[in-house]
Amino acid sequence: MVKFIEFEADETERNIDAQSEEECRNIKNEMILKAKMEINQLYNKKTNLMKRTTATFITTGMTNAKLEILNTRDKHVKSVLADVNKELLKMREHRLCLHREILLKLILQAMYQILEQEVNLILIPDDVEYVTLKIPELSQIYLANTGMNIKINIDQATKLPTQEIGGVVVTGKGRRSMVENTLVVRLLHLTQQAIPLICTGLFGLNPTRTYSRHR
Repeated sequence: MVKFIEFEADETERNIDAQSEEECRNIKNEMILKAKMEINQLYNKKTNLMKRTTATFITTGMTNAKLEILNTRDKHVKSVLADVNKELLKMREHRLCLHREILLKLILQAMYQILEQEVNLILIPDDVEYVTLKIPELSQIYLANTGMNIKINIDQATKLPTQEIGGVVVTGKGRRSMVENTLVVRLLHLTQQAIPLICTGLFGLNPTRTYSRHR
């Protein structure tokens, strides 16, 4: 009887030990699996953060490089336009006849746009005397092309600044309408059209501009 009890006790002890070992293994495996998952999550998080940081760094670097290129090109373009402005000043000083011929055309263009029977001309001071003498001629040309008589006045109260180089601002009676046709304004208009050509001349053909490719 005693041996039987001892056998049962040993068997119970072995079962308890086996169950304890099994539970220990399960807990250990769960802990290892949980730790692996946490490590993988942390690794993925760090990896994604590094990828985003790298992408941001590359994008920022490319953007800054493009801005630097554009700023440099803009400086070169402005330098070209400044040279054009100087040439216009030289033309006024050394080729006065050509300048005056252009001035009359600018005045007529502006008057055609307004199409009124009385206009006021705003000029730079140096052009007032010459244009005053040309008023009869301008009136005759205007009449021939529009069939309208026109009264042309020189605005004595308002003058264009000297840096305008030349040209005219034409206003209708009472200044209800106005056309600015100075050389500076014309140069700005031409600039917008000529910038692609200027850039091509300075920096070469841009392969991304499909409209400028030969077909």
